[in-house]
Amino acid sequence: MSRVPRLIRDVCLGIALLVADGCGGGGSSSTSSSQTPSDFDFGTNNPKKATAFGDSITDGVLELKRRDLRLSTSSNYPALLQGKLQSLDPAWRVVNRGVGGEHTSQGLSRLPSTLRIDQPGFVLILEGSNDAQQCQDSNAAANNLRNMVRTAKANRSIPIIGTLPPSFRSNPCADDVIDDVNNQIRAFAGAESVVLAEIFNGMNDRSLFGIASDRDPLHPNEKGYAVMADIWFQAMRQAIPGGATTGLRRRD
Repeated sequence: MSRVPRLIRDVCLGIALLVADGCGGGGSSSTSSSQTPSDFDFGTNNPKKATAFGDSITDGVLELKRRDLRLSTSSNYPALLQGKLQSLDPAWRVVNRGVGGEHTSQGLSRLPSTLRIDQPGFVLILEGSNDAQQCQDSNAAANNLRNMVRTAKANRSIPIIGTLPPSFRSNPCADDVIDDVNNQIRAFAGAESVVLAEIFNGMNDRSLFGIASDRDPLHPNEKGYAVMADIWFQAMRQAIPGGATTGLRRRD
């Protein structure tokens, strides 16, 4: 895996974000331009149900980690997202299927059984942070994520793929893996015609993660989970067949 020096990478990222802002793009909630056909066939899946699939960040592990104590929050992104969706239609449900410590290879193996149990209309995929922290092969991680997208499609569920969130741990190798995987995610999201939830750009803010000396800068704090939920909400509005005004119209 080739690595770009961090200074060059950071400069390029800054330029990219400035260009996006200059073109009217919102870095906090930007998604790809993919749109689901209005006549999408969900099969036996529930079109008002989403499975949030990922690792401890999906599960809701909080920033606090004292003496290896991991605390979770009920204000995790799946719970907050469900509230946003239910404010538009009470029928919506978001199931939290986050597993702490999971790698993309394990997630790929777990996904089929999860789909059989949940029968979701939507699958929100956010995984790869553990691969990065252990400096695993970025190409393998990206391939696993792409295969998760294809597995969801084969199940007649609509996948939404999230870029890996930033890590503010002092781990340059992990930063390189995150950058490489995210570049590949952005590329295959377009090729697979799936909506991209731009988690990395929207959460590239140190204040959204643990900031004290005894706090973990890998997991978001509650403010960070709220930002993440909004990014997924905007992606959901785009992925709904026919667009937000059709799929998320308030019920009278």
